[in-house]
Amino acid sequence: MSSKTEVRRPKTEGRRIMKPESRYRTRPPAPSPQLPAPRNQQLSTWYLLAALFLMEFAYFFLYGSHILFFQEQQHLFIYRSSFINDFFLKPGGLLDLSGKFLTQFYISKLAGSVILAAVLTLPAIILQSISKRLLTDSALSNLLVIIPSCILLLMQTHYYNLLMYDLGFLLVLAYFLISIFPEKKTWRYITLAFFPLFYYLVGAYALIFIGLYVIYCLFYIKSPGKYLYPLFLLASAGISILLFNRIFLLQSVKQLFLYPLPFINDSMHQRLFYFLAGFMILYPALCKLAGSVNLKRLNKSIITIIPGAIALCLTIVLLKTGYNSQTARVINLESLVFQGKWNEAIQYHERYPSENMIGQYFYNIALSESGQLCERLFHGKQDFGTASLFLPWSSEHINWGAHSFYAIGLINEAQRWAYEEMVVYGPRPQNMKLLVKSSLINGKYALSEKYTGILRNTLFYNSWAKKYEKMIGDTSAIHSDNDLGKKIKLIPQSDFFIFLDSPEQNLPVLVDETPPNREAFEYLMSWLLLSKEVDILVNNIRLMKKIGYTRIPEHIEEAIMIYYNSQGTFPDLGGLSISNGTVLRFEQYFGAYMKARQNPGTMKEKMQKQFGNTFWYYFHFK
Repeated sequence: MSSKTEVRRPKTEGRRIMKPESRYRTRPPAPSPQLPAPRNQQLSTWYLLAALFLMEFAYFFLYGSHILFFQEQQHLFIYRSSFINDFFLKPGGLLDLSGKFLTQFYISKLAGSVILAAVLTLPAIILQSISKRLLTDSALSNLLVIIPSCILLLMQTHYYNLLMYDLGFLLVLAYFLISIFPEKKTWRYITLAFFPLFYYLVGAYALIFIGLYVIYCLFYIKSPGKYLYPLFLLASAGISILLFNRIFLLQSVKQLFLYPLPFINDSMHQRLFYFLAGFMILYPALCKLAGSVNLKRLNKSIITIIPGAIALCLTIVLLKTGYNSQTARVINLESLVFQGKWNEAIQYHERYPSENMIGQYFYNIALSESGQLCERLFHGKQDFGTASLFLPWSSEHINWGAHSFYAIGLINEAQRWAYEEMVVYGPRPQNMKLLVKSSLINGKYALSEKYTGILRNTLFYNSWAKKYEKMIGDTSAIHSDNDLGKKIKLIPQSDFFIFLDSPEQNLPVLVDETPPNREAFEYLMSWLLLSKEVDILVNNIRLMKKIGYTRIPEHIEEAIMIYYNSQGTFPDLGGLSISNGTVLRFEQYFGAYMKARQNPGTMKEKMQKQFGNTFWYYFHFK
């Protein structure tokens, strides 16, 4: 063994020995990938989206629940193939079907508020994913993401803005995200090849997608695909229109270009729709512009949330200023009347007066059904005279006109209104319920079975239908029912021709029936009160004891005092008498009236404050 130490060299096999000078070379910079937004910035975006969801939920749950009720009442979702198949017959029909399916859950205020809040928030979530592919980094990203949802919320405050309109915009964004997701050209062409199917699903909303995709290609595609993708898409659109116009569904060109876009007869709603459609089409260009905004020196996690927060605050302000309390009151009254909550409806109108004829009509229905029509008629607003007792026969009022005839026992006329509404607008909860009840009252059990069969094929009216289905053929059950039994007693004993144009002329015929129709009598007396026909009214007071009155209702007593004041004598009261309280109140009214005449400018206001709930005030100042 050698005494010299052998110096071992490191193995270099399979290794590359760098030259000394190569150690100091710098590598060429690799292209930097798009960096994800900082964690704090991403959290701020999700906080903003959560705030948006909560704002939408709170609005519909606390303030806009009348919209949920109104839209739920516009149709019945019937689980029958004959009902569902009709939606497959035109482009956009499946969008309508989806909207109607979800709308049936509006029967629950909680479920409806959650559904609407989710549908209105999802566009912002999808746009966030789209923005990650379009924006490098911008302080305006949250603002651009949240604007469409805010506009959709403002549009949804209109009670005729159906859920399918929101779903249309939502599906446009979802398809756009899918179409820009693939990197390979082949997959992009494949996604665009599904455009005819997408057009069949959403109808004319596909036109918004075309504009959106063309703008995206012009601003973000650098290869020849910048022009090839739009041309391919336009060719697919042309083929789609040709197929649905000439070959398959045979829809008109107008139908293909317009259905199911919202064209609500409201100028503000139309402006919001056009603004939203334009904003979505130009969204890629806006992202490109926003990407040029550089705020390096500022705290991005804070600055990015400010524009979005401002948009939310502005939306809240617009919701508050644009809230139509009168519309809400009418629909809330309608809801209470449809549920048979008569006293609650009366209290609601007296506490929150409706200035709308339909609202006052429902108030009078509630008074009649609870036997208080001549007791409290003027405790609520009466601005339309006799027009709020019977609605005119027209498509505008066909939804509600049946209820006044049902209240006074003209069941056949009520059934005619309900049937005509069904023909014009399709099956709705209220017209189907009224058709079931009127058929049972008239003993037309085959019709009762038909209409209960329709309601049994719904999700939320099934139990109601089963209850009345059990009564078919069981006259004792029908007579013992609180509502049906009461109406059977009001049915006229003899046939007569209905006065359609002047329904008040039917009232004397009903009053002359044996036994007398008390509900019709109160309608007649209310008609005379609202038309200020005091002389005719007092001639009918002699009939009251025969009808079953033990005391004269308050407003009829007030009319008697006006007659006494002008004639100096009381009419024939038929054995009844005026209460001392009414005589005393009239003396107070007369004294206040004479005193207030000294200052005509404030006379009406002073008298309304003290006697606004009396026939005397209505007689002199309405």
